[in-house]
Amino acid sequence: MMIQRAALVAALIFSASALSARDVSAQAQKVAVAVSYVPSLRLDVLGGNPTALQAGAAIAFPFSNYFSIGGALGAGISSTGFSGRADGFAQFSLDPYHQSEWEPYVGGGVTVRGDGGGPGTRTYLLGFIGANGPSTGKIAPGVELGFGGGVRLGVTMRFTGSPAHR
Repeated sequence: MMIQRAALVAALIFSASALSARDVSAQAQKVAVAVSYVPSLRLDVLGGNPTALQAGAAIAFPFSNYFSIGGALGAGISSTGFSGRADGFAQFSLDPYHQSEWEPYVGGGVTVRGDGGGPGTRTYLLGFIGANGPSTGKIAPGVELGFGGGVRLGVTMRFTGSPAHR
């Protein structure tokens, strides 16, 4: 029953992100201005007690070429049952003009994590380093390593709205 709920939550998150990506694409075609938000999908392995595998969606709001803030929601399974989290973060790009193929970044924030059958809801500081890869059309892959209640390893797909990134 918990796995079915986790699958339903993950499907809803992915559906909402796909609709947001279409909206970004439509905006980019109508108006020649910078994208005001960047949606993404992610898959994360969260170490710690308990260990979890979560699918999620995130959205970032760029304030400049260097700095953005955003949030992410994730849901999946852990060693104790259903697992979910909500993140709030700030991110700083180390290569905002894409001079190299992979754009490194660092960030931090707060994460709230809950695991069914486990220790309940907990709040942690969040820190991460990552790199956004070259876009293939309007999607750019990425990788991320961080901490927030344990070690995190994630892969991402950002919907850039335009093939502006190498």
